[in-house]
Amino acid sequence: MTREELAGKPKQKLSEIAKSLGIRGTSKLTREDLIEHILLLDPPFSANPEKEKEISQHLNNTLVTTEYLYDEPPLPEHLTGIAMMEVTETEIPSTYNDTKIVLMVRDPYWLHTYWSISQTAVDHISGNFGQWNNVPLTLRVYDITSIHNFDGSNSNYYFDIHVSHGTSNWYIHVGGPNRSFCVDLGFIQENGVFYTITRSNIVTTPRDNVSEIVDEEWMSIEEDFLKLYRLAGAGKANSSAELVESLIKRLEREMGSGAVSSLSSPSRISPRERKFWLVLNTELIVYGATEPDAVVKIQGEAIKLRPDGTFTLRFALPDGTQNIPVVANSADGIDTISITPVVSKQTY
Repeated sequence: MTREELAGKPKQKLSEIAKSLGIRGTSKLTREDLIEHILLLDPPFSANPEKEKEISQHLNNTLVTTEYLYDEPPLPEHLTGIAMMEVTETEIPSTYNDTKIVLMVRDPYWLHTYWSISQTAVDHISGNFGQWNNVPLTLRVYDITSIHNFDGSNSNYYFDIHVSHGTSNWYIHVGGPNRSFCVDLGFIQENGVFYTITRSNIVTTPRDNVSEIVDEEWMSIEEDFLKLYRLAGAGKANSSAELVESLIKRLEREMGSGAVSSLSSPSRISPRERKFWLVLNTELIVYGATEPDAVVKIQGEAIKLRPDGTFTLRFALPDGTQNIPVVANSADGIDTISITPVVSKQTY
């Protein structure tokens, strides 16, 4: 069979010929590849016409009983006898006989669309507008940024792209970041009216820079604040006064230690039943270090040292003067060191 004869055959027929010659994976080959493979295994004859048919029949009979040149290699010995999944080749159809167009975003400046037209739609158009192959297919690209109810006639602007009948996808340069688009597939009738075959989904191109929208302030009302406060574990607080009391109790729990029993009342002012309020408390942190095996007492109570000999205590700091004696004794009881900080506080 000559190259010219093969070139005149459809791809499906070429695939059948290639499969009969033992060529595998025909669905992945182009028409040109199929022709080259067929010519490799079944080259055109240079014999006279009387002998050509006889030689061709002989080769065909030979191929029936001969292993294919493109056959799969045998399995390794360690896989012999293991059930293997049979691989079947299925060609992807060129169309699903559905009238549809899909629009996708590639980047801030480019879109990609693909489409298919059912035979029913083709027959309908051919019956009402003339031969299908003579219909000038067109992609009409609409800019519909900020348009909530697009009806095909209220776009900001549109432009047309003429496509051939053999085309089923197209890259569209829109040159507009952060804008919304929609595409119609159709054609312009003789009276100048655009006939829509199918309409795509709506897409928005992403930004190509930092957003200029900056919120100056986040605001929360008191009701939302109370909900958040309850979620934080403060319990129920139905008024500003109850909220203050709850906050003070929580501060007492968090600041408490073996040396602190409560906060003093002079530093707390009970608010009136108003939304505006203020709570203020102070605390004193005492920290130090000694030998890890030493015995340390603060205000007469022994404290636990960390493995490296350091220690930290938090004290409530009410108004007045506090003496905080700290005594450290060595492990053998021979050495003793005493330090007494004196702290004074006044609230106005």
